[in-house]
Amino acid sequence: GTVGSPKAAPGLYYAKIQVGKDSVEQAFTILANPTFKITQQDYDDQFNTLLGIRDKFNEIQKAIKNIRDLRTQINDLNDRQGKDLPKEIKSKGDTINKQLTAIEEALYQTKAKSGQDVLNYPIRLNDKISALFNYAASGMNAPTQQVKEAYAELAGLADIELKKLKNLMDKDVSELNKMIRDKAIPVIAPKK
Repeated sequence: GTVGSPKAAPGLYYAKIQVGKDSVEQAFTILANPTFKITQQDYDDQFNTLLGIRDKFNEIQKAIKNIRDLRTQINDLNDRQGKDLPKEIKSKGDTINKQLTAIEEALYQTKAKSGQDVLNYPIRLNDKISALFNYAASGMNAPTQQVKEAYAELAGLADIELKKLKNLMDKDVSELNKMIRDKAIPVIAPKK
């Protein structure tokens, strides 16, 4: 799933257009839809809730990208060095890869390759959070208590996985890098 951008709450805004050194600023007002009888506080609450959900979704997506980048770098090192890679470095890299996979699979359904695969494989945190965003954005009202509770639960679960990833990068990846430097593994290794 994906998340969109929350609609701006009614209020006074400013637009600035700049071309080269010239710029102009213009005030404009977004008016509340008179069909809906909700307060400014409700609009603001919905907007702020949607921003929080969007930001958590983006944090998860960045983590997935980092996981894949780390895995690629570790696998490239293994491929480049081949049999010349010291066993302790290969073992450490394999251990990190397994931990990365566990974190990624908690955040993202890696087995789903087509739209119908979600029928066979359960959705993960990123899809749950994006569905929550879409639900919370679907009406003109303040977020319900259930939306807030669901977000708190999903964000908490995501934070656990994001913390695992941060610890893995800070500790294990640093240790792997130290091992690589200590063994003086060449950065550029011509094929034999």
